[in-house]
Amino acid sequence: MIAKIGQLSIFLAFISTILTIVLAILYFKKRDFITDNSVKLASVMQFIFILFSYFVLTYSYVISDFSIINVWQNSHTAKPLIYKITGVWGNHEGSILLWVLILTFMSFLISIFSQEMNKSLKVRVLGIQSLVTLAFLLFIILTSNPFLTQFPIPLNGLGLNPVLQDPGLIIHPPFLYLGYVGFSIVFSFAVAGLLENKIDSKWARWVYPWTMISWSALTIGITIGSWWAYYELGWGGWWFWDPVENVSLLPWLTGTALVHSTMVVRNINSLKSWTVLLSIMTFLFSLLGTFLVRSGILISVHSFAVDPRRGLFMLFILSFFTVSSLIIFAIKSPKPDYLIEYRKLGREGLIILNNLLLVVLCSVVFIGTLYPLLLETISGIKISVGPPYFNITFLPFAFILMFFVPIGPVLNWKKTDLSRLINLILLALIVNGVLIISLYAFIDKKGPILAPFSIALGLWLIAGSLVTIVKRFGLSEEGYIRNITRVRLSKIGSNLAHAGLGVLIVGVTIVTAYETKVDRVFELNEKIELDNFQIQYIGIKPNIGKNYDEIVANFIIYKSEDKIGDISSTKRFYRSQDTMTTEAGIYRYFFSHIYITLSDINEEYVVASISYKPFVKLIWLGGFLMAFGGLVSLVDNKKRLKS
Repeated sequence: MIAKIGQLSIFLAFISTILTIVLAILYFKKRDFITDNSVKLASVMQFIFILFSYFVLTYSYVISDFSIINVWQNSHTAKPLIYKITGVWGNHEGSILLWVLILTFMSFLISIFSQEMNKSLKVRVLGIQSLVTLAFLLFIILTSNPFLTQFPIPLNGLGLNPVLQDPGLIIHPPFLYLGYVGFSIVFSFAVAGLLENKIDSKWARWVYPWTMISWSALTIGITIGSWWAYYELGWGGWWFWDPVENVSLLPWLTGTALVHSTMVVRNINSLKSWTVLLSIMTFLFSLLGTFLVRSGILISVHSFAVDPRRGLFMLFILSFFTVSSLIIFAIKSPKPDYLIEYRKLGREGLIILNNLLLVVLCSVVFIGTLYPLLLETISGIKISVGPPYFNITFLPFAFILMFFVPIGPVLNWKKTDLSRLINLILLALIVNGVLIISLYAFIDKKGPILAPFSIALGLWLIAGSLVTIVKRFGLSEEGYIRNITRVRLSKIGSNLAHAGLGVLIVGVTIVTAYETKVDRVFELNEKIELDNFQIQYIGIKPNIGKNYDEIVANFIIYKSEDKIGDISSTKRFYRSQDTMTTEAGIYRYFFSHIYITLSDINEEYVVASISYKPFVKLIWLGGFLMAFGGLVSLVDNKKRLKS
């Protein structure tokens, strides 16, 4: 009965979606009985029906209704309640339902909270968004129905993948999907603006908050995913250039370019065609990532293993929206109406450079991810593209980009003299030179020769952003803050995001260049030296969890012969899945970690890998600071929209 209610709700959402599209078409046929309110109402009904179906599926997980195949395959009576709830999106069918829920939620927000928007543009946006929703509802109904049933009903379920029974599952997928799907509304605005012939600064003011929200959510999702992989998979790395990680980076890179180009349209009504193209491509990259993960093409610890039918359907969705949107762009794209004079190179000039470098970086990741797949398809030859390729091709362009990031915000629009820009670049080179020399003098550890350059670049980003923030507040000669009521939080937010990027670069460089690691067999009570610490193994202890058994290896951390803490690493056996996992032990020492994983364990000894990761926390602190800065930049957006 529960399954039928869930299926009925999805079917009603399907009908509401078709109704929204039909009403939007009739609205532009000038039917007097069709108003924008009727389109909005139909759009709201989509969200209500999908939300209800999602609650039904969640309830089925909570009560362990194993008559539903999806629940049986991904849940167990002994599974903790929190993982029954979050397990809804820990599988293909449930995660696609979450995807559609966010799609309809975006339409709901547009319907309810955009009273000042032009009615014609709003109807087009809702119609296009509904077309995207319709495609994914068909995907659910035809290939990914989460409410399929079985009989006889099993007594218990197969259980959730042990790797997913982690707090990371609670936060990571919703934020990642909010980023992916959030760019769908930017896509809808882009196509609607083309059809309306209204790509202008007012259009950009509506697009900007959706772009920034989606970019911030995707940043949080990627950051949490990095942290989750770091402590859960036991590899101890923060990024592995895994293909599925790369496909989340593609829309992030173009989304970052889109955030900046939208600012140009909003402020000086330029770069309109380019901004529309970025809006389209960012969402298409989100669809591409979904296709690669769901099709089974990519073999990865992160990907869903699904049948080829779903991949073909997703490929059809990707192809349809790619071809149709690019045709509309080719026909309706606005003509350039502003040319930059090279002697008056303002902030927009550096944003153009920023966009070009981000597109180059996106191309590097795109080629490195898809080339092995194409080569295998054409010739049958299997190759792997890993860190060496990305270090050689990605990092040089990223360094150039980072150098110019703090310079852009201090330039004026349209009217910065070339001589002033040259002076700023020379000043930046001098500051970076001083930082590099200082770092070489104070860093006594052996590491890559370029490490101080990279650290200096991160510090340059942080310092440049903080100086710009102080300048915006304005300090009197006595050192007091003045003009605080005139400060635009959007400006502060963008500088916080830039500073977060600098923090991330410093963390990545230090932990990559100066990490120390020991792999060895530990006898009971044996103590070893690691950097400035001493690690002592003191024995094992069994523990019984709700749905697992584990053996815990315990260690004591000393510094200068004084005990500073304890650390434990475990081997965990999940009873229902008959699966063994390794849980890393992490001791947090200020911004650094001591990280322990076990290879083998018994009563007499353990085989462990112990690492000291200096300043590794800065990686995730930087990611969260970037996302926080993005959200802060939205605070005064409503005021600008009204003006």
